[in-house]
Amino acid sequence: MNPKHKVYYFRVSVSALVGLVSGLTNAPPLEGLSLFLLAYFLVTPLSLKLWGNELKDVGLIKLYREALGSSLLALLLVWTLVMNMIGAGVAVYVVRTSQNGVYPLQTVDGRTIGPNERPLAGYNAVSLKVSDGKIKDIHVGTYARRSEGLTRLYLGDTKVTLSNNSLNIEGEYNLSFEADLRRMSYLFKNVTLFRNGTLILNNTIRLEPGETENMKIGDAFITVTHDPKGTIHLELDSPYNGTLTFPITVFISSIVEEGDYIYVFDAFKPVWKTRTARVDDSYVIVLPPG
Repeated sequence: MNPKHKVYYFRVSVSALVGLVSGLTNAPPLEGLSLFLLAYFLVTPLSLKLWGNELKDVGLIKLYREALGSSLLALLLVWTLVMNMIGAGVAVYVVRTSQNGVYPLQTVDGRTIGPNERPLAGYNAVSLKVSDGKIKDIHVGTYARRSEGLTRLYLGDTKVTLSNNSLNIEGEYNLSFEADLRRMSYLFKNVTLFRNGTLILNNTIRLEPGETENMKIGDAFITVTHDPKGTIHLELDSPYNGTLTFPITVFISSIVEEGDYIYVFDAFKPVWKTRTARVDDSYVIVLPPG
C-alpha cells in the first residue's frame, strides 16, 4: 500500500473512533471537536513511528494535511449516527467552503437545506468570512426564492417582507429572554418593565398591558403593542433602496441577492470558535470543500 494511503486510512479510522466515543458519551460538540483535533495531530507522529522509513520522502506539512476533509466527515457521520441511534442527538449542520460568501446550510451527509426549511433555530443559511479554513466572522440568516411582488422570509421568529422599495419587519419579543431584551434595548435605548406590568421605552414612552403606541424612528414607522406577560409585538415599515440604516440594523445585518435567491442575515452573531458556531442548541461546522 502507498505510504500516504496508510496515513490516510489511519487518520480516517481514528477520526471515526473519536466520533464513536463522542457519540456514546454524549460529548458537547466543542469537546468532541477538541478531542478530534488532538487525535488528528497525534496521527502524524504515530505514523512516523510506525512507517518512518516509508514516509521519509513525504513532507511533514503534507502528512499533517493528509485526509483533513475526509477525517472531519468521518467524525461527523459516525458521531451523528451514534447520537441518533441512542436518542441523544445534537443538531449539527455544515458548510463546505474555504472562501468568503453566503451559503445554504447542509446536513452532515451532504444534503443542501432548502429555502422552505429552517432547522437551525429558525435559520437555513450563513454569511461567512474565513481564513485558513477558520471562521473569522459569521452571521446566520435565511434564504428564499425571489418573488416578483413580495418576498417573505423568517429570521428565527421575526418575519421580514421585502418589496421593490420597502421593507417590513414583524415579530414578538419576550423581555424575559436575554436576546430579545438586548435587541429591544438597542432599538429603544432603555427598556424597563415594572412588576405591575407597566412598560417604559426610551424613558419617555409608557405602555400598560394591551396598549399600542405608534412612533417614527429615522425613516421607519414603528407600531408597538405591549402584550401581557412582558411580550412586545412590534411591526416596522421602512423605505428600502438597497442600503440598511437604523433601526433596520437592529434586526438585519445584510441583504444579499444571489441568482434567484435573496439572503437576509440576522444582526446578532452566533458564538463561534475556530470552525464551529453555536446557535441555541444547534451547531454549524465549516468543512474544507470537496
